[in-house]
Amino acid sequence: MDNLTIIASQKNWIDTRSVETLEKITRFKGVKKVVGLPDLSVGLVPNGTAVLTEDRIYPHLIGGDIGCGMSLFEVPLKPKKIKVERFAKYLSKIESLDDVEIDAPQLGYHLGSIGKGNHFAELHLVNEVVDKNLFEHLGLGADSLYTLVHSGSRAFGQIVFDKVAGRYDPSVGLSIDEAEEYLEAHDKAIDYAKQSRAEIAMRLLKAIKLESSLTTVSDTAHNSILQTKEGWLHRKGATPTDKGAVIIAGSRGSLSYLVMPTEHTQKSNYSLAHGAGRKWERSSAEAKLRNRYTKADLTRSSIGSRVLCRDSKLLYEEAPQAYKNIDVVIDDLVEAGLATVVATFCPILTYKE
Repeated sequence: MDNLTIIASQKNWIDTRSVETLEKITRFKGVKKVVGLPDLSVGLVPNGTAVLTEDRIYPHLIGGDIGCGMSLFEVPLKPKKIKVERFAKYLSKIESLDDVEIDAPQLGYHLGSIGKGNHFAELHLVNEVVDKNLFEHLGLGADSLYTLVHSGSRAFGQIVFDKVAGRYDPSVGLSIDEAEEYLEAHDKAIDYAKQSRAEIAMRLLKAIKLESSLTTVSDTAHNSILQTKEGWLHRKGATPTDKGAVIIAGSRGSLSYLVMPTEHTQKSNYSLAHGAGRKWERSSAEAKLRNRYTKADLTRSSIGSRVLCRDSKLLYEEAPQAYKNIDVVIDDLVEAGLATVVATFCPILTYKE
């Protein structure tokens, strides 16, 4: 179809059901262009999707976790103070980051909590500086500790979505006037999620007994609707390209990438992948891995990082084996002329609730 673009190489694994779903979306009223990114994965609306419409709003294309995104923070810390086992010991003593109190304004219930699914808070070290000039231009330290947070608007965004869900034809959407109240609440959910990620990072540091400042390296919402000069851009698991350098997360058993979008991202609806993308649905991941790995096996990744997760089911559902190869995803973005790699980051500790 002329208005559908899939950005993926032959090395990439793209499920045909996802492509079929995007083909259906191209026929929605007012849809101008649909893009499937290299992390395209199975779902009612696949992650790794960017949809441009002329004058229609489709809340279900981004779902209830409005504002879900990634934030990377630099923690200026001397290497000798980075003690992974000690950090893990401290974190294992708390039930949830909700238990960690910090001096920050409370915007509402669930602010500063990670949530379930693929959400996480991680500690990272720089693995490799690929583009020294860009890295130095960003003012980053090669020896610093970094915190990567993936979370969204929690109950707030779900309430916003529930108010309109089922009240419109999914293939027709809402007019701009009909969506006015939704869009206003949507923008508040975007801000809520951003502040929540910052609070998660602060709570994480306090939980591992680090008193340090945080510098935001990258913050992007990958579930959002944005008005652009070309129309209304709906992103589901898609990273915007107008925020400078952005982090694209791997699985907890692989590297994550800091990349700089190029000036050629119009062809991808001004969007990049948000992560590796699932190759197995959660319902099948656990069944495939239960007989191959013990819970203890999954508390350390293949690259040696620690994983803390009290939920045994979630530990299996979100295992690195359930995800695609992040290196292939990044290569596809680079080969398509959409991004330049600045640096790679290696997780040393993943915390999930």
